[in-house]
Amino acid sequence: NHPYWYARVLGIYHMDTWLNEGAQPVKEHLEVLWVRWLAPIQNHKSGVNHACLPKVAFVEESDVDAFGFLDPGQVIRGAHLIPAFNSRRGVSSLRHGRSLARPGGELDDWEAYYVGIFVDRDMFIRYTHFGVGHPA
Repeated sequence: NHPYWYARVLGIYHMDTWLNEGAQPVKEHLEVLWVRWLAPIQNHKSGVNHACLPKVAFVEESDVDAFGFLDPGQVIRGAHLIPAFNSRRGVSSLRHGRSLARPGGELDDWEAYYVGIFVDRDMFIRYTHFGVGHPA
């Protein structure tokens, strides 16, 4: 139901691969992002009608899709994620301790984040659908 997917970029990788789809293998250069996915919080009402920003949280580490690789061409733009301070810090999505999934050696995460839709006019229009050519 939510129009966008969110992820924290953990790494940017460039690699040369060989594709064997025919008689002759073909060398191809790939660029990928290693990401930790966030998902919209269920039952959280957001938008202009509710006067509340969209709210997301990290997917639990037990989910096979908590981490993944993404083609950089699929990224629409970066988003500003604002910690939901009332949700506090915790370890519900990833166990306590150092991890490559946490920047700067942090031991836990914010339990939830608000998506900053007021970064610029284009971002605001994407979420409100007030612009010409944006679906209502």
